[in-house]
Amino acid sequence: MNFRKTIMTLAVLGQLVLLKGEQHVHTLAALEVVTTGTRTERLAAEVPIRTEVLGSDLFGQIRATDLASALEYLPGARVEANCQNCGTSEVKLLDLGAGYNQLLFNGQPLFSGLAAVYGLEHIPTAFIERVEVVKGGASSLYGPGAVAGVINIIPHEPLFNQRQVELSVELLDGEPSSLLVGIWDWLDPAHRSAITTFMEARHNESVDLNKDGFSEITKKDFLTLGTNFWIYPAEGTRLSGNYAFTWEKRRGGNRMDLLPHESQITEQLRHRWHRGGLTVEHDVNPDWKISSSLSLSHIDRDSYYGGVGTVPLLGEEGFNEEQYNEAVEEASKLYGFTKTTRLYFDALSTWNAGNHAITFGVQHHYDDVFDEKRDEMNRSLLANGELAERTGEDPIANGTFSNTGIFIQDEWDPVDKVTVISGLRVDRHSELNNWIVSPRIALRFTPDKAWIIRASVATGFRAPEIFDEDFHIEILDDPTRTRNAGDLREERSVSYTAGFVWTPKILDNRLQVDVEAYRTALKNSFSISGIVLHDASGNAYKERQNTSGAVVQGIEVNTRYQASRSFTIEGGFTFSVAAFDAPVEVLPGIHERRFLESPKWSGVARINYTMNEKTDLFLGLIYTGPMIAARELEGSLNEDTGNFFVIDCSITRHIDLPIGDSEVHMDLTIGVRNLLDHRQGDLTSGPDRDTTYFYGPRFPRSLFVTARIKF
Repeated sequence: MNFRKTIMTLAVLGQLVLLKGEQHVHTLAALEVVTTGTRTERLAAEVPIRTEVLGSDLFGQIRATDLASALEYLPGARVEANCQNCGTSEVKLLDLGAGYNQLLFNGQPLFSGLAAVYGLEHIPTAFIERVEVVKGGASSLYGPGAVAGVINIIPHEPLFNQRQVELSVELLDGEPSSLLVGIWDWLDPAHRSAITTFMEARHNESVDLNKDGFSEITKKDFLTLGTNFWIYPAEGTRLSGNYAFTWEKRRGGNRMDLLPHESQITEQLRHRWHRGGLTVEHDVNPDWKISSSLSLSHIDRDSYYGGVGTVPLLGEEGFNEEQYNEAVEEASKLYGFTKTTRLYFDALSTWNAGNHAITFGVQHHYDDVFDEKRDEMNRSLLANGELAERTGEDPIANGTFSNTGIFIQDEWDPVDKVTVISGLRVDRHSELNNWIVSPRIALRFTPDKAWIIRASVATGFRAPEIFDEDFHIEILDDPTRTRNAGDLREERSVSYTAGFVWTPKILDNRLQVDVEAYRTALKNSFSISGIVLHDASGNAYKERQNTSGAVVQGIEVNTRYQASRSFTIEGGFTFSVAAFDAPVEVLPGIHERRFLESPKWSGVARINYTMNEKTDLFLGLIYTGPMIAARELEGSLNEDTGNFFVIDCSITRHIDLPIGDSEVHMDLTIGVRNLLDHRQGDLTSGPDRDTTYFYGPRFPRSLFVTARIKF
């Protein structure tokens, strides 16, 4: 198979469908090509493993500058902020947190540990063609951590030469935010190679939502530079590669004019993230394809979390210089340095034998983690705050983790209307003594053109290692880490999904209804105790422990109606119940079966209307139902956080500007995010605020203007 010919052929077919007019416009969705479930190019409607797609057209309509914002309109997923100081966010699939899903870049799991904490905001949408999401663990291609599913970022591959510049300004609760994007696409005349080079720079000031002098949205400076390339040296062979560097500095708290340790509370982070990889794909013959990939990710992070607390600052009532200087001296010992490295390798072989497509593969990833305390001069410290003699003498974390996975997956078409994907995966993790065996199976049945029926059963696991949330320091009286209990075992899972897609002929295929029920049973599930413990050196920490188990189950219903080429409405809701088998201690003396910050009801909706060939309108809704939230400092639960309705709207004007012999195209978008300004109404205040008591919509009402110029 020639990859470029395949892509260009599908693009032409899509245009032909549009040219047919309004009679069967919805059939265009059937031409969406996906790769995540099987690692082969397949039409979305034909894959037994349900795959959802977010396209790049949505990103501009809602000013989604990063992956976190883009995923907010994914049905059955929720993006939430977890900290009032630093604004770290995570995405939940099937009501399971970030530790249960894998973020992939073109199929490669480069997001682990530290990268997964802030990685959602470190991936710009500028170079993304689409985001593919597979919920559940039905595919044998993905190993530990993919219990709830995978989110795969597919980069834009040029089909012609083009340059693009994007400028955007947003007022976030009155504070300015700016964006600059540059993209250069190059395709050689023989269509044998292509390169995309991209840059994205962002800046925003801190935002104090409750006007107490302490920020809820961090001050942030962000820069990403990168390139993706594709080379086709011979028929049926493709070499692709990518490299990107991300630099980010963010700061939250108060008194941004002071050094972090001189303020009452500051969380400051500075990231340097290098990531890249190479992939070789080759068609040995029409029935045999092989591929191999090698990827590397490395992050350095300088951090600070602390301050002088309630001690009055200079110029404030009650200021005492001696008391303040003593507090500053202690606060200067709360800096930190973290670095993580991930190396990933895989090799796959797919063989078509009659009505079977058999994929065999080997995958290996290696993680190296280091974390230690430092002072304001970047000198290494012991746990008790004294100077260390050397770097790494008394680290908070210092370890390596690895996993080797071997899998086989068979895609079988026993009859014309039935496809079965069965797979077996075995993994050996460095923290476990035995191989973990994970069988999986998925079924697709199409009784006629109006119905697609899918079902799957999958097993999976998570190993006891250092997890994403361990790299986000919570603050009570001291920096508090999460540690694994000494007897922590791997977490096992069994997931079931069943659903259908119905496209009735009565409406000329304009209506589509997609329903899926799911159930995931967790054994030895991980839970972080709300009790703060202290080790012999006085360091505060919480323990991650095994509980008896948990069950997450629910139903997701999505509909899409394309009334005409100019008007489309789509939306969906999710009903989910997530509970432990037995109550767990979420706060001292308080036991709860229900998952915290997991609403039973959630939903999204979108309306796209093309007024004319020059003007597009967008209206979107994100709904989050009531949930339970923990007040850690107060030691109580908020049993009902209320409903949240986030409404986004925008208008885009398409403008062609003839300049000399060439034509410049500009898309000018004006929009409002969170029109009703729905957000948390009981934010805590002051230097000793409860920073983890933070729920609901991530951003307040804002107005934005974006100009995207292509030439």
